[in-house]
Amino acid sequence: MAVRELGTGENVIGRSLSDLEKYKNKGTGYLGKVLMSSGERPVLGSKIRVDVARPHLMLICGKRGSGKSYTMAVMLEEMARLEPSVRQRISVIVIDTVGIFWSLKIANKENVSELAEWDLEPGNTDVRVLVPKGKLDFYKNRKIPVDGAFTLKAAELEASEWLALFKMNWAEPGAVLLSRVIDKVKEALGTYYGIDDLIATIRKDEDADKNTKFAIINRLNAAKNWGLIEKKGTKIKEIAKPGAITVIDVSAYRQAIGMEGTKDIIVALLGKRLFEERMLFRKEEEMKLVRGEKRESTMPVIWMFIDEAHMFMPKDEDNIALKVLLEWVRVGRQPGLSLVLATQRPNKLHPDAISQCDLFISHRMTSQPDIQAVSALRPSYMHQDFDRYYAEMPRSKGYALIIDDNTEKIWMIKVRPRFSWDAGVTATAFTK
Repeated sequence: MAVRELGTGENVIGRSLSDLEKYKNKGTGYLGKVLMSSGERPVLGSKIRVDVARPHLMLICGKRGSGKSYTMAVMLEEMARLEPSVRQRISVIVIDTVGIFWSLKIANKENVSELAEWDLEPGNTDVRVLVPKGKLDFYKNRKIPVDGAFTLKAAELEASEWLALFKMNWAEPGAVLLSRVIDKVKEALGTYYGIDDLIATIRKDEDADKNTKFAIINRLNAAKNWGLIEKKGTKIKEIAKPGAITVIDVSAYRQAIGMEGTKDIIVALLGKRLFEERMLFRKEEEMKLVRGEKRESTMPVIWMFIDEAHMFMPKDEDNIALKVLLEWVRVGRQPGLSLVLATQRPNKLHPDAISQCDLFISHRMTSQPDIQAVSALRPSYMHQDFDRYYAEMPRSKGYALIIDDNTEKIWMIKVRPRFSWDAGVTATAFTK
């Protein structure tokens, strides 16, 4: 489909008028161009840039294959190219449920001509890709570019999180045993213990019956084989590095039997630790401002990108990650916590994640339940139903509707082409 272009101006979404006057387009990323008219030859106008200096709750929706993950990748490319003074104040963490964001490391060789039409060039993006320690050899043996492993510290898992990991409830005999053993091990060893210590304590327990002990030991041995939970664990400062984009690949635990709660625990623990750290360091930053110093700390502001967000923030069921992420949604802006949630099933997403978002980016949607779910967003400055906007949207990939509560404006845009390789395209039987 041919595209014509008009105009050379720029618009910034997600930024207040006072920040626009003070900072102009500093601390923003180039997202795409305004769609001036659709039809057989869509006309593109001025650039759309997105603010990443202030905290935001951003929701990216669209049916399968419409470009949600693509748009996330474009934002990540832009955040990696921020001016150094802004970039060093931000740490980006990506929860990759599908295993596709490693390809940010590789320059785009497919869409060179399209990039040229936008006056852009291919380029790799500086990201760190971490995978669970137990899966590291799998990636290395297949020469998939990863930078290292991450693990969770056993002592940081509360009893409720162990139960969520094994999909157990408090009433089960095994849950009672596991909770009791965790308390015993903490009392004896403090904050430095592993799964073997839990197993050894279970074997010595005199109150539980043999079958219950056997069942819990089996579950803990299975968890040991995941290569995810260790005595030491990856420190939060190794994950939330200033100026870094860190991809946490949880795709290996996507549907594996017995691992259903694993990815939830990863998000829950990361989210909880980051929230606690930022709440503390936010106070330090304010005190520096009071003293007339710069707003700085060793813990940067955090942007967390979560693909397939409905898995972690479901509407109709409890989830160990849900409680943590709802805390981010409700009070995360004050300490400097941003969330970018992408989903193809907004009707399955917790309603707070929809109603509280200040930036809404939607690619094409055709499912009425999903359209009805996001209709709760409809602000007073929106002059027609979502159905009408989707009907007007060009059918090719990359077009999106933006609702910006910060400027109270609505935009129809085309997302710019990626600099990096897109590993999220649909698989095919063709070899080339």
